[in-house]
Amino acid sequence: MLKIPGNAIVEQFLERYWQKRALFMPGALDQLRPAITRNEIGWLATLEDVESRIVFIDRGGARRRYKVEDGPFDPEYLQNLPKRDWTLLVHDVEKHLPAMRALFDHIPFIPDWRIDDLMVSFAAPGGSVGPHRDYYDVFLCQGIGRRNWRFTTDTVDEDPKASADLALLREFDDGDSHDTTEGDVLYLPPGIAHWGVAQRACITYSIGMRAPQISDLSGSVEGENRFYTDPDLLEIEAQRGYISPAAVQRVRALLGQAATSDIRLAETLGRFVTQTKDWLTPEGADSGETDAMLGKLQVAGAVFVHGMARIAFDETKLYVNGASMTLPPEARHLVHHICNARAITRSMLMNAEHAELLQWMLERGAFELADAVGSKRQIDPKT
Repeated sequence: MLKIPGNAIVEQFLERYWQKRALFMPGALDQLRPAITRNEIGWLATLEDVESRIVFIDRGGARRRYKVEDGPFDPEYLQNLPKRDWTLLVHDVEKHLPAMRALFDHIPFIPDWRIDDLMVSFAAPGGSVGPHRDYYDVFLCQGIGRRNWRFTTDTVDEDPKASADLALLREFDDGDSHDTTEGDVLYLPPGIAHWGVAQRACITYSIGMRAPQISDLSGSVEGENRFYTDPDLLEIEAQRGYISPAAVQRVRALLGQAATSDIRLAETLGRFVTQTKDWLTPEGADSGETDAMLGKLQVAGAVFVHGMARIAFDETKLYVNGASMTLPPEARHLVHHICNARAITRSMLMNAEHAELLQWMLERGAFELADAVGSKRQIDPKT
């Protein structure tokens, strides 16, 4: 887990900083693992189903300008990029390389349904995506190399002339400035203007949050289209996959729907936060495949959660990739175990009700269909 400055405990981080103030955490990670290499980032950027882009900086005029090219990219093109002033960004890395999900273990105090993706960037010296602000929380974890980060709570005007492709702010020199090296982490709450520039070639791992807006949850907006917020988040809410009653009450406050039942609000939230991008939606099993897999599991082995699958649950329902079903009370422990281990094993099939629930999950793309029974992949013993 992150080492918070001043030996602060998690409760203090949530109370003082989460969705309130930026926090620079030097040496927060003794060793950033798992890690990814520049070549692996480049390989991902050549794939059709991977969202990637390169941000180039043009320093030819009186001011810097930024231009974006979207992937996938030809390998030869990547090999012939200039020596400086560009950044390659790859989104949803943990969905394509499931082992990279382990980086989320560094922030176990944040509910995992709030985590949107792991974006990894490789920046050549001078590389940057420009001054900007995000409307979600982010933990910027520095890998190899060195980067300078600036951020400020002051008002920073937009700069439409800086790029035709990006929503950028004017460059600023005020505020905080930190040079980050491997293991340093910068936490930024929503709306903070920030600007990172590679001092030398570097890799940055960005753990970004998912925050629904009113329009995402209601289909209509009257007034400001505000985002979901949880500055009062408690550590106890961060059980893997679990959507707490407190989260449902925050949705109620966001939507102002006093007459709507908690169950209906919870289902609206659960469906939204488990929705997948169209090109990242796992293929569900047909009835023949589910029968075969469940039959094999009765003998031996394990089947693992699909790297692109999103699973959550609340007091009454289970959510998988935007779909929902009623969660039998006796299956709650099973779902909790699946969210922790990211797998199902033979021991989980002790009654027919579990088999029915697992079949529903298989049909909605929760599990790897190609996982062979008796796979050598290991299940985390801590779960």
